[in-house]
Amino acid sequence: MKIRLLFFVAALSFLLSESKAQSVAYYPFSSILSVSTNPDKGFWLDGRFQMNSFFSSLATEIAPAINLNKNTKGRFYFGGGIRANALAASAGNNFMEGYFINLGMRSAPFEKYPQVQIAFELSPFVASDFESGLFRSRLGLAYNFSRK
Repeated sequence: MKIRLLFFVAALSFLLSESKAQSVAYYPFSSILSVSTNPDKGFWLDGRFQMNSFFSSLATEIAPAINLNKNTKGRFYFGGGIRANALAASAGNNFMEGYFINLGMRSAPFEKYPQVQIAFELSPFVASDFESGLFRSRLGLAYNFSRK
C-alpha cells in the first residue's frame, strides 16, 4: 500500500511540475479544482482535486484528454482517467476509487478575453470493483494562461 501511495504522490508531483499550471478550472457545483496542461493543444493532461471539507473523500483524478476539433471558440474533447484517494488508502480503504470517461467542451465566448472559458463535461464513472457507477455532469469556469 505504501508503494502505491508513493507512486501516486510522485505522479501528482510530476503532473503539477510539468503542467506549470497552464490552465485552471473550477467546477462549483461539484467542488472540483482542475489544473491542466495547455488545453489548446491536441493532447493535454488534467489533474482534478476534490475541494470539499471531508478529508476521507479528498479524491484526485488524473485525466488525459484529446481535442476533437480546432475551433478556438469551442473545443470538444474526449478522454478517460482514474480517480484515486490517498487519504482513504491511509485509513485502510481502497486507493483506487474508480475509472471514468470524459466528453466535454471548453468554450471561449468572450472575444476580448479568449483566456476565460466556460467548461462543460459529461462523465460516466464506475467504481473500481465495477459494482456501482454514476453519470456525472460538470459546469465550471476556466482560465487558460497560455494561448497557442
